[in-house]
Amino acid sequence: MEIDLELPISPLPDWAKKIMTQFGKTIIKPILKLRPSKKTTCQDYGKMIGIVSRGITFYRKDAWKIIEDEGLDEISKEDWEKIQPRDQLRAYVVKQLGRPVADTETLEDLEAELIERRIKQMEEIRTRAFQFMSQRSAKDNAMFHMGMAQGYEMFLDEDGQFRGDRGRTEIYMELLSSVHQIEKMRRMLPPRNDSDLYEHLKPWYRFPNEREEGTAWLRKVCDDISLYITGKRGPSSGAASSASVLITGFTDSTSG
Repeated sequence: MEIDLELPISPLPDWAKKIMTQFGKTIIKPILKLRPSKKTTCQDYGKMIGIVSRGITFYRKDAWKIIEDEGLDEISKEDWEKIQPRDQLRAYVVKQLGRPVADTETLEDLEAELIERRIKQMEEIRTRAFQFMSQRSAKDNAMFHMGMAQGYEMFLDEDGQFRGDRGRTEIYMELLSSVHQIEKMRRMLPPRNDSDLYEHLKPWYRFPNEREEGTAWLRKVCDDISLYITGKRGPSSGAASSASVLITGFTDSTSG
């Protein structure tokens, strides 16, 4: 059987793209402002390294606690297979590792190795930044370290929660993590409705108040991103396991 070495992920549906646009106006906005330019200062550079440092802490400490708290570590291999076939994920991880891999090496061990490698890449970026700043003046270093402290708390707080959250980040994240199931739900016959979406998300999200009010609130959220369970249709998409999220997430932006 031929295996595609790239994880097959369909284009995001329009409603999911709108969520990403909203993130650009909220939780990701401070990072977008740090795009390097001729006006970038030592303080801005420090903010970038602070964000990288917070990412290291997140992957070493916060991520695994979140996975455990959310029960993602309890999802069976059979259920993960429905979301992302293990042979495809293994092929992707092997390609990213770029080394010969024995058949006896488990996917879990390979994932852990790749995650550790990505973390070390971030640590190397931080080390190179310190080496670069060691050649600069005391004033420049003062601005750099001030920015680093600001950057450390710019994207994630001490509990691993997003900064700049306007109250919908968590529900948006749950919707994005369920793209595959939601798009499948939109194509089912007989047609599904908002109550079905509510029931699907309920185990993972604490809705406000009772079912009727919670469903009404969810409908308002979906209206704002043009997500309709019945009626309009969009392209389907794939979803990734908790491990592949760690593999292909924040660290991809720092590994190049």
